[in-house]
Amino acid sequence: MISAVRKGRTPAALLLNILGICALGVLVYIAWNTDYTLIWREMQFLPRELLLQLVVLQIATQLALNYQWFRLCRVLGLNASFGSLLVVNAYGTVVDAANPGEKVGGEVARVLQLRHLLGFSAHQATSLVTIQKSLSLSALLILGGLALFVLGDAVAVRWIVLPLLVGLGAALVYALFFTQHLNQRVQGWRSEGRIARWLKRWTASFARDTQAIGRKPGEWALQFLLSLAIWTLFPLKLQLIVAQYGRVSALLLFAITFVSYFAAMIPLLPGGLGTFEATMSGLLAAAGLGWQQAVAISLVFRFITFWLVVLLSVLLIIGAALLRWVRRNGYES
Repeated sequence: MISAVRKGRTPAALLLNILGICALGVLVYIAWNTDYTLIWREMQFLPRELLLQLVVLQIATQLALNYQWFRLCRVLGLNASFGSLLVVNAYGTVVDAANPGEKVGGEVARVLQLRHLLGFSAHQATSLVTIQKSLSLSALLILGGLALFVLGDAVAVRWIVLPLLVGLGAALVYALFFTQHLNQRVQGWRSEGRIARWLKRWTASFARDTQAIGRKPGEWALQFLLSLAIWTLFPLKLQLIVAQYGRVSALLLFAITFVSYFAAMIPLLPGGLGTFEATMSGLLAAAGLGWQQAVAISLVFRFITFWLVVLLSVLLIIGAALLRWVRRNGYES
């Protein structure tokens, strides 16, 4: 997971190593303090066919997300294979898991790996990550807003949260669809300091990229629908698990899923651990399930959508590193 530090390595590569070490340390701490006995007991309760369905759905989710990255690269004229983007996203996933709240660290790791593994420029990598993150977050905001309406008075602060969601959504729309205006304002800055120059170059690159997507008919709509589809796979997984314990309406499970993810964005613990499980368990219990059942469901759901993804990402990173080592040493057949 952590590439070797060699003489002459760039600051970006050094930062990547630091992020990798920090992520590894936090993940070891989380793994050490996880109650695997309870998770394993609940996993044994579920039919093997269901577990297989959940694993397949989660892998499909990750592949769909990677396809979005791949398609964006194609539209923007960036040279990247589907497999190489899987590795880039694997690094991002591991760093995401070790960061509290909204996953900024994972996006930094993706930018660094896009530069390190694929040779993208800083502006290309940052622009690509910003566009994909904005699309994903826009879809989550809409689904989260709908979830708050479904839960109604069960979420006492919804009239505080909803304006925040609307404000953030408006900012994302402006960033994605009014980038020329944004670029003109930034280019008009009088400051010529290092940060100002970098921002001017980046906004110019970002504006070109959003224009490139806009020139392809229906591309924005397709990308947004893809983000919606990826997110809606999560309540489907929850519904499959809950069906083994009791009956809760699909609409309510939809709301519980996204409210739990919003709660996990609060920067308390790495990966939103604890916050996510407590929120989901509480809402499931309020929906009529027993407290023990609610906790079991949240643990199984979190294992499939979090720990399984982290494990697969680590294996993918190790596999990619071994493959690079074999190629570098001339043992490839």
